[in-house]
Amino acid sequence: MLTVTKYLLALVIVLCISDSKAEDLQVGNATGSVLAYLENVKLSGIPFTTRTKNVFFSSEKNQIIKAITARDLDKSEGKATVTAGGVGSTFVNIKIKSDRGDGINYQVQIFV
Repeated sequence: MLTVTKYLLALVIVLCISDSKAEDLQVGNATGSVLAYLENVKLSGIPFTTRTKNVFFSSEKNQIIKAITARDLDKSEGKATVTAGGVGSTFVNIKIKSDRGDGINYQVQIFV
C-alpha cells in the first residue's frame, strides 16, 4: 500500500510539473550577489503575430554578471534566450519571444 501511495504521489508531481508551459530563463548562481537590474517586460498580444522584445544591460562599473533570470509571469509558451554576453561578462542581451497570438509578461533580473 505504501509503495502504491508513493507511486501515485510521484505521478501527481510529474504531471503538475509537465503541465507548466512556462520556460523561465535561469542562468548562473545569484547566491551572495547583488541585484543590479530589474525590468518588467510587458507587450500585448496581437492575433496571428509573435511579439519580440530585446532587453539590454551593460554594467556601468564593469562588474561581472553572476546570474540572470527571466520569469514568465503569465506561464505562457514564450521563450527568453541570451543572445550575447551573459554570465561571466559585463553585458547581456536577452531576446524574449511570445508564442503566436500571445503577449509577453516577463520579469528580468540581472545579478552582479
